[in-house]
Amino acid sequence: MYCSHCGKPMDPASRFCSACGAAWQPMTYARRPLTRPRHPRMIAGVCAAFALEYGWDLALVRVITALFIVLTGVGLFAYLAAWIVIPDAAYALPERSVGVGSAGGAGSSV
Repeated sequence: MYCSHCGKPMDPASRFCSACGAAWQPMTYARRPLTRPRHPRMIAGVCAAFALEYGWDLALVRVITALFIVLTGVGLFAYLAAWIVIPDAAYALPERSVGVGSAGGAGSSV
């Protein structure tokens, strides 16, 4: 067992790290849910969702999916099922630029 704060080995029976004094906490990795992104999608964003989630090349995922659909026919049903099951990502709001174009802002001239 290792300390989640400093990474030093810990005694499994102890509640605090002897090296840094931090309380023992199990290491957990927070995963975000799989969602279909709104930007690099062509049809429904299923290929883009898997490519972004697993770090794959988007073009390669699209080619493999197209081949799977054309050669087997089962791929179409899998794609449609993923389209229904995987939710859309939330809309991203544009960033607000403070003072640009407003009177007395940084972009105004007097």
